[in-house]
Amino acid sequence: MNAKVILVLAWIGLLNFDARGAKPESLEATHTTARTTPAFPLKLSADRRYLIDQNGQPFLLIGDSPWSLIVEPTPAQVDLYLDDRAAKDFNLLLVNLLEHKFSTQPPKLRDGAPPFAVNGDFATPNEPYFRYAEEVARKAARRGIVLLLCPAYLGYGGGDEGFFQEMSRAGPDKVRAYGRYVGKRFRNHPNLIWVVGGDFTPPPDQRWTVEQVAAGIRDEDPVHLMTVHCGPGDSAATLYGSHPWLQLNNVYHYREDLYAACLEQDARMPRWPYFLIETAYEGEHQATPDRIRRQAYWPLLSGACGVLYGNSPVWHFGSRGVYDRGGDWVAALNSRGAQDMARLAAIFRGRPWWQLRPDREHKVVTAGYGTLGKLDYILTARSSNGTLALSYLAGTGTASRELTVDLSQLTGPVAAQWLNPANGRLTPLAGSPYTNLAPRQIQSPGDNGSGANDWLLVLETAAGTRTRADTGPSGPSTNRFDEQSIQQWTQSRPAP
Repeated sequence: MNAKVILVLAWIGLLNFDARGAKPESLEATHTTARTTPAFPLKLSADRRYLIDQNGQPFLLIGDSPWSLIVEPTPAQVDLYLDDRAAKDFNLLLVNLLEHKFSTQPPKLRDGAPPFAVNGDFATPNEPYFRYAEEVARKAARRGIVLLLCPAYLGYGGGDEGFFQEMSRAGPDKVRAYGRYVGKRFRNHPNLIWVVGGDFTPPPDQRWTVEQVAAGIRDEDPVHLMTVHCGPGDSAATLYGSHPWLQLNNVYHYREDLYAACLEQDARMPRWPYFLIETAYEGEHQATPDRIRRQAYWPLLSGACGVLYGNSPVWHFGSRGVYDRGGDWVAALNSRGAQDMARLAAIFRGRPWWQLRPDREHKVVTAGYGTLGKLDYILTARSSNGTLALSYLAGTGTASRELTVDLSQLTGPVAAQWLNPANGRLTPLAGSPYTNLAPRQIQSPGDNGSGANDWLLVLETAAGTRTRADTGPSGPSTNRFDEQSIQQWTQSRPAP
């Protein structure tokens, strides 16, 4: 067997991905070890670029946005949903603790229990309501899933979608007291990140509606990370970065060149870890499958520590959405977007994603990378040790594209493959692995079979393959956060 064949076998791994009844057409990505059970709660890495668990393991946020999870589905349906998302390797869920509009009988639970004894009065929390919400958090924990929990969603524009008006009437003292209440209740749930605000940036003289609930939570819960869901286009770090309770930044944008907003936050100094919290959902904004894919790949190649995806009718569980009512949310669990997210999770978690840095100077792809600000712009990220480079070609039609790649930017012979993001198949480039590290002209395959020409170019060395095998998270989450771990965490925390 010659050296080239040996290199090919060493570098190319095939995985048959079983998503428990939700199997993508194909998924070929390297998973050399089972990803270990996360040790919650999450915290920031030393360089403030990504999140790690209590054992120091990098934790890539791959999220869904089931806003109405607590109030709309039955307990059995909650289990069905969580099992499906765990099987697809989602590990973060954006959820409203209170729902103002998007459910069958807001703000009540499915069984009729209201969040407050007096409607809209934050000073009268109803015990059965919050006890059930805690049970949902425990169910997520058993599956290794973090809740990105919004304690009081403000609502788009401060209107009837959320609680901004009620909070304004309640005043700062009641709002802070409510923050203390939920902070005290949920501080013993390790699988939690707080997200205050919600689709709205209040005027400066009313930002206390965000600040007071956050400060109240922090009075009782000094451990869990916190971010702010601002209005579209606004940055949590810009508006609230002076507050000690804020640790995470995020991007919320609908712009076509979403990567530009991500690169802007990546360049922010001092460094704030950030993730994509929201953009166009599948089933809304006429979002095509390739748009859903690029919205996920772009942030991860722009320094983000994770991405959230959303689907209608899943986010409101077939009750009432912004643009629609009803819909078969159970069938939508197996949507194209959900399967593409599972493929994305596999390709990144099987590699040292936390080492990737955006290649702003085009050192890897030196020609044919398109125009900054346009859809044809090729976004590339290279690992800090030179063992991995990923380049995403967003869909611009169905035609093939030509680009020039400088392989000397990697630290050794390079295995080059095309990853089809629409089916997960990896295809080695002709002649790969390359021992001659001179610049090479590469032709993308064109239509990926979905009517779009988006592709991911994967360049990696043998050292990169060893990194996949020896460090960091890899593979589906077969081990979940069990009852014993939850009990140990609870016993280690101060009593409420």
